[in-house]
Amino acid sequence: MFGKPTILKLNICRIYHHIYTPENHNNNIKIKFQKRNNKMAFFSLFLFPSPPSLFIMALSIIILLSLTISGYTEMNGKQKQYAKFFDTSSSKKEENNKLLSRNGMLVFYTPSFIVCLAALTILPHQDLRVIMVEYVLTLHFFKRILEVLFVHKFSGFMTVDAAITIGVSYCVSTATMIYAQYLSQELPEPSVDLKYVGLVVFLIGITGNFYHHYILSNLRKKGDKEYKIPKGGLFDLIICAHYFFEIVAFIGVLCISQIMFTLCFTLGTIFLLMGRSHATREWYISKFGEKFRKDIKAIIPYLF
Repeated sequence: MFGKPTILKLNICRIYHHIYTPENHNNNIKIKFQKRNNKMAFFSLFLFPSPPSLFIMALSIIILLSLTISGYTEMNGKQKQYAKFFDTSSSKKEENNKLLSRNGMLVFYTPSFIVCLAALTILPHQDLRVIMVEYVLTLHFFKRILEVLFVHKFSGFMTVDAAITIGVSYCVSTATMIYAQYLSQELPEPSVDLKYVGLVVFLIGITGNFYHHYILSNLRKKGDKEYKIPKGGLFDLIICAHYFFEIVAFIGVLCISQIMFTLCFTLGTIFLLMGRSHATREWYISKFGEKFRKDIKAIIPYLF
């Protein structure tokens, strides 16, 4: 009467001990470590190991989260107050909290450009990859300053808060990217070297970005302050073609850099510009109605 349960218990105990012997337990641990090592090996194909800096690790996470959240808020109707999203109904008390758009854009880019020049002259013992990262970032911000001064045609304002927030974000991200790259030059190189591929991608990105900024500038004649639907180039497929090529340029920087911080910054920038471009497309639809082609996407041709 009691034999079968006893036998059943004994069989369960034997199975348990067979599975959870110290040898099997150690094998399970080895398998877990092997899977983890395989993941790390995959990352080591394309990325440097993270430098031993808690500051850079923490800032990588902060930058990724903050840019992603900014993209989400942009997509959901809380845009940064500049360009077409500047609130013209602000009260007189807020008059002192605004800048001409041209001046605000210079606040965006000038501090980062100065940081790049300082890094090129101050940091000692730089290898080729560090120098390439510094030069492409310097070129990017120098180009943006020249466009602000000589290409863009501005018609509005932006808040001082927006100018300072974006300017500080760019500056901190640029300085940290260069510093993280500098620390990484003593670490093992990734198995796949992408720096020359990245240089080509970067040049395609800034060229396409400039070309579409030039198209935007030619939409307005002298004294004209009205927004118009852009046409030509990738504007026939996406409303934010200039953002698309800015993303391409930063993907190029990532391929040159091949460090975790630049990966986090690039991903965050993609999420931010996707949110901003979605809001821009909604703005054009609300302003131009049926005149705006509904098949024109926000930032990714045919998809988004």
